[in-house]
Amino acid sequence: MLQAFDIETERRTAQRGLRVQDAHRLVAGLDVRVPVHGGAERPYVNMDNAATTPSLVPVLDCLNRFQRHYSSVHRGTGFKSLLSTHVFEQARRIVAGFVGADAEHHVVVFTRNATQALNKLARRLSLTAGDVVVSTLMEHHSNMLPWRQQPCETVFARVRPQDGSLDEEHLEALLRRHAPRVRVVAVTAASNVTGEIPPIRRLARLAHEAGAWFVLDATQLVAHRRVEMGAPDDPERVDFLAFSGHKMYAPFGGGALVGRREVFCEGPPDETGGGTVHAVTPGEVIWNNLPEKEEAGTPNVNGAVTLARAAQLLQQMGMDEVAAHEREMAAYGLDQFLSIEGLRVFGRRDRRVGVDRNPIFAIEAEGLEHGLLAAALGHEWGIGVRNGCFCAQPYVRQLLGIPTAEMSTIVRRLAAGDHTRVPGLVRISPGLYNTRDEVDYVAEALRAIVTHGPACGYRLHPHHLDYVPEGDQPDFGRFSPL
Repeated sequence: MLQAFDIETERRTAQRGLRVQDAHRLVAGLDVRVPVHGGAERPYVNMDNAATTPSLVPVLDCLNRFQRHYSSVHRGTGFKSLLSTHVFEQARRIVAGFVGADAEHHVVVFTRNATQALNKLARRLSLTAGDVVVSTLMEHHSNMLPWRQQPCETVFARVRPQDGSLDEEHLEALLRRHAPRVRVVAVTAASNVTGEIPPIRRLARLAHEAGAWFVLDATQLVAHRRVEMGAPDDPERVDFLAFSGHKMYAPFGGGALVGRREVFCEGPPDETGGGTVHAVTPGEVIWNNLPEKEEAGTPNVNGAVTLARAAQLLQQMGMDEVAAHEREMAAYGLDQFLSIEGLRVFGRRDRRVGVDRNPIFAIEAEGLEHGLLAAALGHEWGIGVRNGCFCAQPYVRQLLGIPTAEMSTIVRRLAAGDHTRVPGLVRISPGLYNTRDEVDYVAEALRAIVTHGPACGYRLHPHHLDYVPEGDQPDFGRFSPL
């Protein structure tokens, strides 16, 4: 009866024989042309995938078919509600399988995104003033600030100034120094600034030897490499894993926290309300079972469905094949960008295809402010990139070699509202679907801007605090659906 819509049927009947080479034709919006300075239009080249990836068309098709049956999940007795509940829990099983989670030992909690997942986890671990969290200076703010908000002490392993890689010896020294108070080791699976992939399994082993939980922010890795939780008794296991759908070709801001079931069984949830309880009286609460206990309020069913369908498509392409393609793109991009005189590329510069790093390139141009370079790429060439510190300010500061005293001055200026001299970089982040020709086009644009400067004058927008052309402005009205 409950087969009017089924995600597994979607997988079996659609995109048989899917390959990595098919990704380019499966991405929504690649035919969009955008206005550039001077009145012309160019095909949009999206190189901002480390922030958000576009949706895959089969993901949107799956969602559109599901909408005919969509209804509120859990406790509804109508067919559509029963079916939506079935699909929601089916999505949970698919996501669990995507990261190798074991239903007996792990639970999948759907969240808005990885940020909410890590905040939830930091609260649920019940850390105290005597506890220590060991993390790294490579982290995105989402895997740094939640731990700092707890009453525990948080310490950060250094990065090497030469290439931004993790100083593993310093991390080991921190574990020795703070043993046996270390409760958590929380690290990124891949940097959103340099594409650096730390030795995850080795770090997990070190964490467990110290008697700590190992937490992995996998947001920048799940769309690029196979990620496995590992067996519950594996010394190199991942205890808790967080990631977001919007970085793996799924829309709607869905995410997941996958972790040890016994931790979430203990105590009340961090958020309470509808769906989290079996019973409530004026003086008593009986909490619901997992995972409902940890998903307060009406869940984002559409986000779960699209997250699961995107995971299926990546698995159909083959994560080993995806990884091989990403390594090749990283090597090719490095080769192109390192050849541009006056351009500096941060992070590892080893161009061998076998070197494991994500295709993310943090750059700066000699004599050209990062915001101005990014604006010229967008307004003059139709290339979407990102500039600034990418929610990883301590890491970018280390890469740029900014002394503590100078950083204090910068922080004071920012607090006073002066955003004119903020340090930062430009980030180029190809996705699974981007081609060598598009990388060549970006290199051509960079070479022209670095050599000749921007083609028009720019001013700092008083509200958005980024650079816009002094003359004509884009007409957003004709592109808006509202």
